[in-house]
Amino acid sequence: MTLLATTSIAAVSLYAMLSTVYKSAQVFHARRTTIPTTPAKDIETNHLPSVDVIVPCFNEDPIVLSECLASLAEQDYAGKLRFYVVDDGSKNRDAVVAQRAAYADDERFNFTILAKNVGKRKAQIAAITQSSGDLILNVDSDTTIAPDVVSKLAHKMRDPAVGAAMGQMKASNRGDTWLTRLIDMEYWLACNEERAAQARFG
Repeated sequence: MTLLATTSIAAVSLYAMLSTVYKSAQVFHARRTTIPTTPAKDIETNHLPSVDVIVPCFNEDPIVLSECLASLAEQDYAGKLRFYVVDDGSKNRDAVVAQRAAYADDERFNFTILAKNVGKRKAQIAAITQSSGDLILNVDSDTTIAPDVVSKLAHKMRDPAVGAAMGQMKASNRGDTWLTRLIDMEYWLACNEERAAQARFG
């Protein structure tokens, strides 16, 4: 066996061992942070924080963007809600203009169209600098959320020890192919093990 082959086998074996240790530690610590979800109907409605929802979009499919914004508009949150939609220099900005017209009568919606593409993080910052809510929720433009998501996340944030909270992500096309099933599994692992384990260590 050559030196290269021996080194390669050793490197792969070491990676496999470290990955196993990492994964085991992640699962162990994630299990210690698992807490049952509070039903939306049990959430107290007194002194609810205001929530600003940030939605950056770039060349988003008009139908997908429409479904995203509709899911936001249908939130059952009893507190103050505002939605900041930021178009990050899309080539199909007509889609955003159409949505701005569709929500013109809904004062909760604020649309910003950036002159050029600056990237998702800077687009989010452009919206955050305009916002003044007690809490900020970031939602991707290709995502739809259940009607009680804002209520549940805001409830979790009432605990002063909690610095951030997230929902359970699922791939809407998870049943289509083996690849979409793997992507959905990755989402599940990120939500239920990786983030939970990170929370264990603050």
